[in-house]
Amino acid sequence: MRIGIIGAMEEEIILLKSKMESPKEWLQANALFISGEIEGHQVVLVQSGIGKVNAAIAATLLISQCEVETLINTGSAGGIGKGLAVGDIVVSTEVAYHDVDATIFNYEIGQVPQMPARYTADKRLVKMTIAAAKNVGLHPIEGLIVTSDSFIAGKIQKEKIMEDFPDALAAEMEGAAIAQVCYQFKKSFVIVRAMSDVANEEASISFDEFIIEAGKKSANMVLELLKISM
Repeated sequence: MRIGIIGAMEEEIILLKSKMESPKEWLQANALFISGEIEGHQVVLVQSGIGKVNAAIAATLLISQCEVETLINTGSAGGIGKGLAVGDIVVSTEVAYHDVDATIFNYEIGQVPQMPARYTADKRLVKMTIAAAKNVGLHPIEGLIVTSDSFIAGKIQKEKIMEDFPDALAAEMEGAAIAQVCYQFKKSFVIVRAMSDVANEEASISFDEFIIEAGKKSANMVLELLKISM
């Protein structure tokens, strides 16, 4: 089974790239693709670029051209759930857009017309990701991750998300787009996020300071997930 792994930024894929055997690189649609083997698995790793469209393009190419069967999205996020701190780990059970509003047509907040309101991650993948995190000494929380094309860095933004999605744990900029592509192609997925900030007024400073560490934590989980076999 070929596995696709997407990270938006170099900091989020560099550890995985360093572990890849016989890597082959190419650029497509301004994204960096690297194919090879990690822990005995055929893997295609992509640095997609930030945002929903970039993530969706990468996911579509991975499925349609690289023929991956499952997708893992690794990286950082802003912690918005109560009690979350920088460095904490969230694994998706569900993913949703928090910047979509077609409620005038009787859709739920966050629901793209004719699509699910929330995208459900593969239960087996979630279970194995939780186990992988614990194996490397992390204490993951599982739940809802929400996505938009905005970096959340303020009380008003955060409160609006929590009003619409009171069970949301983390906010980021790619996950739901990847999940929607997987839904359309009937492929399994899981989103893995380490908190680089807590989506407050200091979020941009915290992000710059902790992005490398957050990227490493998330990538280490993915490495362990591959190691314990999927």
